Amino acid sequence: MIFLKSLIFIVWNIALGFAVLGAVHWLLFNKKALFVFGKKIPLTPGFIVSKRDWLFNKARDILHDYLEQSEATKNGYLAKWEKIIFDAVWEKTAFIDGWRYVPKNIKDRLHTGIATAIRDVARNILRKMIPRLIEQYRLEMHIDKYDLQFSIDFFYRYFRKYIYKPLWYTFLGLNTLIGIMNMILYLIIA
Repeated sequence: MIFLKSLIFIVWNIALGFAVLGAVHWLLFNKKALFVFGKKIPLTPGFIVSKRDWLFNKARDILHDYLEQSEATKNGYLAKWEKIIFDAVWEKTAFIDGWRYVPKNIKDRLHTGIATAIRDVARNILRKMIPRLIEQYRLEMHIDKYDLQFSIDFFYRYFRKYIYKPLWYTFLGLNTLIGIMNMILYLIIA
């Protein structure tokens, strides 16, 4: 009878290992948000499901924000980048003020002209060329295509093949050994 009681240690350890593995699987790939008494359970939907959706939504938001910024003229981060470029070129061409035999108004026009020309080149690249390339290469369609291509089933298939099955066999072997050790200790103590 004591031997039969000691066999419960093996079953208990294997069940505990698979419960942990099932919890990890649930926390990563649970597709639906679960609610208890009208309150959302934290960590649902699963981590990979929520981060995958967040990543593709963020890529779309960044793309739309950039296109909106390219149409705005005075405000936004593109205007700040243009000012940074103008200031950097202004500092790099400060040596013009040190020229001796050139009149001051020519030096000022040259200094301002170079900084303005470089800023205008950057403005054309940032506000015209890049949006034209975005439209030409249809980046939003590519984002949608990758969204469909890298579905949860894609990640789950590789997770199951390369992580879940090896972990399953590892937990089975390891928890069986721990259960046998616990069974032997129980038999020695009892």
